[in-house]
This record gives sequence, structure tokens and C-alpha cells, in this order.
Amino acid sequence: MVHPVRKFRHALIAIAAMMCAAPGYAASSVQADHVALSISLEAPAKPGATVWAAIRQIIAPGWHTYWSNPGDSGLATSISWVLPKGVSAGAPLWPVPERFTDGPIVNYGYAGEATLLVPLTITRDAATGVARAKVFLLECEHMCIPENVTLDLDLSRASPAIFTAARAKLPRPFGGTQNVIVDANNLTLILRDPGLSRIDASKARFYPATADAVNYDAAQSLHIAGDTLTWKTARDSHARKFATFAGVLDLPGEGAFAISAKPLALTAAPQATREDLSLIEAAMLAFLGGQILNLMPCVLPILSMKALALGQSGGNARALRRDGAFYFAGVLATFAAMGGALLAFKSGGAALGWGFQLQSPPVVFLLALLMTAIGLNLLGAFEIPLSLAGIGNHLTRGEDGRGAFFTGALAVLVASPCTAPFMGTALGFALTQSAISALAIFLALGAGFALPFTALAFTPAFVRLIPKPGAWMLRVREFLAFPMFATAIWLLWVLSQQTGPDGIAWALSIGLGVVFLLWLLAHLPRLPRWGAGLAGSAGLIFLSLNIHTAAIPPASDSGWAPWSEEAVARAREAGQPVFVDFTAAWCVTCLVNERAALDDAAVAARFKRAHVVMLRGDWTNRSATVAAELANYRRSGVPLYLLYPPDGHPAVLPQILTPATILAALDNMEQLRD
Repeated sequence: MVHPVRKFRHALIAIAAMMCAAPGYAASSVQADHVALSISLEAPAKPGATVWAAIRQIIAPGWHTYWSNPGDSGLATSISWVLPKGVSAGAPLWPVPERFTDGPIVNYGYAGEATLLVPLTITRDAATGVARAKVFLLECEHMCIPENVTLDLDLSRASPAIFTAARAKLPRPFGGTQNVIVDANNLTLILRDPGLSRIDASKARFYPATADAVNYDAAQSLHIAGDTLTWKTARDSHARKFATFAGVLDLPGEGAFAISAKPLALTAAPQATREDLSLIEAAMLAFLGGQILNLMPCVLPILSMKALALGQSGGNARALRRDGAFYFAGVLATFAAMGGALLAFKSGGAALGWGFQLQSPPVVFLLALLMTAIGLNLLGAFEIPLSLAGIGNHLTRGEDGRGAFFTGALAVLVASPCTAPFMGTALGFALTQSAISALAIFLALGAGFALPFTALAFTPAFVRLIPKPGAWMLRVREFLAFPMFATAIWLLWVLSQQTGPDGIAWALSIGLGVVFLLWLLAHLPRLPRWGAGLAGSAGLIFLSLNIHTAAIPPASDSGWAPWSEEAVARAREAGQPVFVDFTAAWCVTCLVNERAALDDAAVAARFKRAHVVMLRGDWTNRSATVAAELANYRRSGVPLYLLYPPDGHPAVLPQILTPATILAALDNMEQLRD
């Protein structure tokens, strides 16, 4: 727990720094209240060289200044430079600090003397002259005084005398292995080097440079066994996560070493991913996942259109083979285009994944309009080639293979809300590979997706089973309009999650305008159709782009809280397991899993009994943090389900969930804890 004294002292120092900073003085040496500061250059500045500047502090007895990590309170000394053109300053090098305590308050800083070394890089066309260093520091005894001092440095004059002694007080890089283990309550630093075996552990000291990573006044243990040094201390409830744990290890007789260790826990590698997956294995998984994708609910409305086309063929084997080939080509072309776009966006820094087009409200809205228009066309409400319905239906019912090609393209576009088994691993692998390898995996996925229909089209026995066209075709065509309307309703629901009620109002208003335009084109033959169509399309695009994102937060009474790395860390530090559901409103697989498994009464009861913290990462709209977490588990899209024990590696659950799957994962977690 952070002591109230620390919070008060932080606030007091911040106020003092802003309001009570002493006025600056300008000279190469300045005497502040209790610290004398001076600046010097190791060698005269020369074009194209890097020279070192030293900022020296001579501190009065009983007073101290602060290190880069001041500890529980205080502020690190900072330097702001005003430099001639062509001169730049690097980060300062800090000497080894000392530890100061005042009751429960622990600080790190300097007493007596401290010298910060700063590299100055001089370009070949740099201007000569005077560099100015504005130094802010706190000088503290039992009270603290903020000082703001300006030091002038003549770049043509050198005073190298103090640099040898200053460098001797800097930590050197540590050459051995460096690891840190972080669990809910403790941090353990493990260092290995043959030279450690001769060190007296009782005199060794470690100073943590990563701020707020540990409880500074907690008990610390440091012992050495053979070539391994272990330093362990406690964390507190406010300790933050970090990518690298840094510090200074001060060893008697050996000097000090700079430590930079990567955590081995709380950043655990996923257990259910394959780091050694080959390109051939990934392509095979993608091919298999593409075949299974045909069984997903988001694809069925589009495949129903091809079922109608098969019936209309009347068993014409030649037409069926042509349609099968064009459908296959349309699927492959669209997968290649989507994969290429995804790779291009990601190379530009965008946080995207599979299904990225449905994170755009205008795209969701246009797809809903297209589904509605095709449904109306199937019912015979509109038969105008230039209308939106006519365009969609014309493309998907062309007589020369174009219909099959664009049906394949449309099937891919609406298939992206679904993620079949094996797809996540394959696509996650693809996004870590070169562009050629990634596109090969996308094409393998497309080939698997297109294969079932194409295989039927090239099967003579199947062709002979297709009945001749007749009156039944009209009824089938009308019936198939209703899956289109159902898809449109679902897309509008997705839009409501992305934009809220205002977005839905915009969408329905635009839809009304489109229907009115279709009515005009149908009943006013003299109206210039191309002009009306162009005006209507321009208005539609303009209005759709004004559908702004305003995601609706999850209901507070559902038991789910928003996901964040901090939320996971807090729960685990409190000793609670965590279940994370990465989902999106447009992800049909996610919604099916929620209804069939996550909302199951037995699962909910087990979560409650095991005190599982339930977090939901919503990817309905684009989120760089969610995309980054998915990438950590080599996934390019949702769903992703993680079950974290209070410590150790998280388990990655399958993409298709059942209540039994979740309960078994909980059983396994509890057995491992026992």
C-alpha cells in the first residue's frame, strides 16, 4: 500500500516546483542555496564529433539531490538545453546513487558530490558559440528547495580534469544473463555471471531505476549462490506493469553495473499458439479453416444465392462448370485484395485484423443497404439495372460468369465476421511473415472457402440431380430474400453498437432516400437515369461518411468489465483468476459463443464460485490496444479467449466454445494450482 505521507509529499513537491522555483542564474558556475553547480567540456567541440559535457553538483553536508528514479518522493534533476544550430544533446548518464530514508519514505539520490555526463553531437555545419543548460533540481534535507539554474558552456573551451573521476562512478553494462520474475506480490531479479561467485552478498546493493515497479520500503533480500545472484522484494497494490525492469547493481570491489531485464511472468507467452509453425503448415490450416468457414451462419445467405443459380442452370453442365470456375476466381481475387489491403494498412502502422472492413460504420451501412436491395430484388420489387438493387443483383446473376465471380466476392466480404477453427492460428502467422508468404496463406484460405461449391459444379452426378427450371424457382427465389433481410437486420444491429441511436437514425434516413430514388427510377421513365443515379450515389456516400463512431459501453450489470492490461494485472495481484473475451459486435462466431457458452448458467455459476474476474475486450470499433494484445497471441482477429490463473501462463481456449470447454479449462487451472 502507498503511504498517505508519500502522496502528500508528491503533491507538495509538485506545487513547490511550479510555484516556488528560484530564479535562474547564468554562468559556468552557480551557487544555489545548498548546491554549487558547474558545467565543463571534456574537449573543444569539433565539427562531426561527439563531445561530453559534465554538470557537477557539490552538495552541502546534510543535503541531497535526486537520481533518475527519486523513489517514494522527490523529483529527478532535469536539464533543458538551448544549443547553437547543428548541436544536439543526448540523455544524461547518471552516477550510482545512494539510498535515503525518512520513516517509511525511501529516496534515491546523491550527497556530497554528483556529476552527470551528457553527450553533445556536433554536425559538420554546426555553429560555434555558447550552449546553455537550464538545470532544475530539488535540494532536500528535511525540507526541499526547488532550484532553477542556468549554466553557460563555451563550446570552444575544455576543462577535462573531472571526467576520469566522473566516469568511474558510472555503472557499466552487465555482461551476464538478466531475468526478472514478477508475480502477484513479489519481484525477483535473477542475474547469472561467473564473476558473481566471488562477491560478498552482504555488501551488494541494488537500486531500482524503473519507477513504481516495487515497494521501496519493503524488505529486500539479496543472496548469491555460485554464479547466480537473486534480489527479491515486494510489490504493492499500485505497482505498475513494465516492459523492462532496469536498475543499478553495486558490487563491492567490482564496481556498479547497469541492469535491464525482461519479465518472465505477466507477459507470458500463449500456450495454444505455435511459434515454430511453418509456411506449409499454416497454409494447410488456412485451407481447412476456409472449408469450415462455409458452415458459418454469415456465409449461408450468400451461398443461398448460388443454390438458386444451380437450380436455374437446369442441369447445364457447361454453365455450372463455368460458374464454379468464376466463383473460385472471385473468392481468390477478393481474399488476395483483402489480404493485400490488410498488409498495406498494417505496414503503415494501422492496428487492423481479419474483418477490419466491418470496423468501419460506413462499410457496415453500405453492406446492410446492399443486402436489403438484393432481398427486394429477389422479391421482384425492383428490376431496374441501374438501381442499387439492380447493380447487386445484376452482378451476382450475370449470365456470362460475372454473376458467379461477384457472388464469390460478396461471400468473402460477408464471411469476415466469422472465424472458423484453424483460421486464427493461420492468419496470425500470416501477419508475421513477408508479404508473399502472407498472401499465399490468404489464397490458401480462399481456396478452401471456394472449393465446396466449385467441386459441386464440376461433379456430373450432382448436375444430373438438379431439377429442370419451373414455377418452383419463383418461390425459391422469393424465399431466399428473407436470409438477405435477416443479414441486413444484423448489420444494422452492428451499426447500432458502433454509432448509437444517432447513427441508426442517419442510416434509416439514408435508406429511405435510397428507396425513394429506386421508386423514381422505376416510375419516372423520362428522368435521366444516369444523372439521378450519380446524384443519389454521391449523396449516399456523403451521408454514410457522416455516420460517426460512438460505441456503446457494455452493460454494467452483465458481470463483464472492460478489458485492459492494468485490469488483468490488478486482478492477478489480488489473487483472482481472469477470463478475457476479445469480441466484436460484427463477429458472428463471438455472438454464438456468448449465447451458447459464456451465458450458460453452469458457466456463470462456476465463474462466480471461483471468483473469476470477467473482462471483455471490445473490437467492434478499431482499437490499437486490443489489436496489439491479439498480435501478442499471434491472432489477426476475434474471437480470442484467455483464462489467466492468479500466476503463471494464461490458457488460450478454442475459437468455438462450449460450456464443457470452459468448465474443463477451469478444472485444469485449479488442478495446477493444487
